[in-house]
Amino acid sequence: MSEQTATYHIAPEDGFQAGVIACLPTVLGYWSIGFAAGGIGTLSGFSVTEVALLAALLYAGSAQFLFYSLALANVGILAIVLGVLLVNARYLLMSSYLSRFFQNKRWGEKFLGGALLTDETFGVAAQRAKASGELPFRWLLGLNLTAYVNWIVANLAGAMLAHYLPEGMIDSLSFSLTAMFVGLLLLTYLASDTRSLELVAIAVAAGMVAILFHAAPANIVLLAATVLGALASALLSLRNLHRNRQWLRPSS
Repeated sequence: MSEQTATYHIAPEDGFQAGVIACLPTVLGYWSIGFAAGGIGTLSGFSVTEVALLAALLYAGSAQFLFYSLALANVGILAIVLGVLLVNARYLLMSSYLSRFFQNKRWGEKFLGGALLTDETFGVAAQRAKASGELPFRWLLGLNLTAYVNWIVANLAGAMLAHYLPEGMIDSLSFSLTAMFVGLLLLTYLASDTRSLELVAIAVAAGMVAILFHAAPANIVLLAATVLGALASALLSLRNLHRNRQWLRPSS
């Protein structure tokens, strides 16, 4: 085959369309949270254009809720920036986990893969990466862009319809963010081959939250608990490699 006629074929399960399909189970969650975020933005005094720009540029549900509450409290710009950075610090951990699947990717693919990452797409991507040992960029782009577009449209819809719905109804939709993330966590755990190690990480993280919850700001406690839980699991995994402990072997 000549160089001019050679083509590069991508497996259907690795393509853009497969990523779009993988995102569909989370779309309802994006709409419920995005609708709530857009509605609260309007009720906080922001225009539809401002809500849309914040959704597109910040693209983080919890950070957007925090932004609106801090703006209503008339705190300084520096406090808002630091608050948003603190809330979004968890993405450092998520991106670090997925970075091993992007070592041979181009810088543009790395940038897009990280910039469009959310809690939900991370859960879906991590499950795919663990099952297949790889994370195709086209698949991840389809997953991330589907979530991104739905998030912006949902924020717009919530912002425009906020004048016609009770404020309490819009605010109550924010709980679906927690429910959806718990569901993704359970799916990832059930598909895991190292459940014993993950139970250790969960136990350590939950214990740290219970001990430190009233001793420090919640976001700092959650970040510290996540780091310590992952560290405990990693140390036990290394110990397993050296001592071959039976109870730490992958679940059958």
